[in-house]
Amino acid sequence: MRYLLTSPTPNVAEAAHSSVPEKLGFWKESGLDVEVKPFGGSTGATQVVISGSAEFTMASPEALLVGRQEGANIKGVYNHTRESIYTIAVVKDSPIQKLEDLKNKTIGVVSLSSGATSVAKAMLRGVGFDPEKDVKWLPIGLGPQSANALKSNQVDAIAMWDWAYAILENAGFQFRQFETPGTSKLLALMLITNGDFLKANPGADMKFAQGIAKGTLFTLTNPEAAVRIHWDKYPASKPTNIPEDQALREAVHVLQARLAKYKLEGRADPRFGAFTRDEWISTQNFFFDVGVINKKPDVSEYFTNELIDGVNSFDKAAIIKKAETFR
Repeated sequence: MRYLLTSPTPNVAEAAHSSVPEKLGFWKESGLDVEVKPFGGSTGATQVVISGSAEFTMASPEALLVGRQEGANIKGVYNHTRESIYTIAVVKDSPIQKLEDLKNKTIGVVSLSSGATSVAKAMLRGVGFDPEKDVKWLPIGLGPQSANALKSNQVDAIAMWDWAYAILENAGFQFRQFETPGTSKLLALMLITNGDFLKANPGADMKFAQGIAKGTLFTLTNPEAAVRIHWDKYPASKPTNIPEDQALREAVHVLQARLAKYKLEGRADPRFGAFTRDEWISTQNFFFDVGVINKKPDVSEYFTNELIDGVNSFDKAAIIKKAETFR
């Protein structure tokens, strides 16, 4: 099975749904042969899944909403990040105090096909901007590239996601972040699958999502172990120009930017991967109100919870023990 991540290089923040389940054999022990590939952005990755050239991506929902309304056969099957991840941010001492101050400014993005770009454009539509005319969008990549763009004042703001800001915080930046009431309630990263594959292989979809649930619980229990597993799987992701203790500390900071959003405590449905109709209604309403979609069908069109009981039918205590004793 072909599985697309949505950043161009596998980042440690993606460990819970990539390197951890792969390296610890959570997919293999379920009989799955998974090929994990990096990709540049949620929108593009979802298009690949629509085409059938990949079976899964872990992506944000806007391309799914648009795709379904255009007749694409795709479905959200696992709700991974249980809080919104996208904002627009400025450095702490920027004169920009509100979204409206971004008129005629330049906003840096990782790529033009990033989910963060789509959400940022929707945010600006919400304050009366035409995001294609009233601001300039500049792709600046991740990490050092984006840091250089900020230092050289190539951009006035950036539109990214939680762990992308954490990478820049490790480089010494401090940010003020903007969101709107609508974006604060948006669904974020979810497992999106090709509908034909889901219909033909519901058991495989469940086992694949369960591997991510196991990886998430392991990562929540022992973030440092997850970092080391990720480094082992993707050696190029481990910094070599700083001491290892600093590299580990900074990597855990990046991972922690996302971890609280995986937790189940306090959720309306406290099961790994579960969606609620209210979340989908809020998400659809937001993208409809800002003009990204032009219809509001029943939200059951976008997702299913049919796999979730199966996804959660694993020995959670065993995974926690595995994480606590991992060496």
